[in-house]
Amino acid sequence: MAYLDQLNTNFKDAGLQVLAVNANKPNVLKLVRPYIQKRKYKFPVSVDPSAKLAKKMGVLGYPTLFIVGKDGTILHKSNGYKEGMENEYLQELLEYFDSENIDYGDFEFERQLEEKNDASVTVDF
Repeated sequence: MAYLDQLNTNFKDAGLQVLAVNANKPNVLKLVRPYIQKRKYKFPVSVDPSAKLAKKMGVLGYPTLFIVGKDGTILHKSNGYKEGMENEYLQELLEYFDSENIDYGDFEFERQLEEKNDASVTVDF
């Protein structure tokens, strides 16, 4: 999600708006807001506990990413995640900007390491 947050910030002036939708069960939803606030993400997060939106959009796995054009057309959809998919997201986004003659700046993802003060290691011999 840090990647999406950086995309959102970097391409804001080009018209990009990231929206996250969490489709967890109601008992997990109380954890969503603290998670987002702790990481200081700047994009809106909505909740869909009954998965109505997920069903309507044909979500088959999580996470699912949609890139939607300004006219509402779905330009790209990916289900699930594997390492390196960020390059695909960026490529699709830049191709869309180019096709619409939208000016945008360069983008380079800045990886952020999350520190854990309460981490422990268990070794089993």
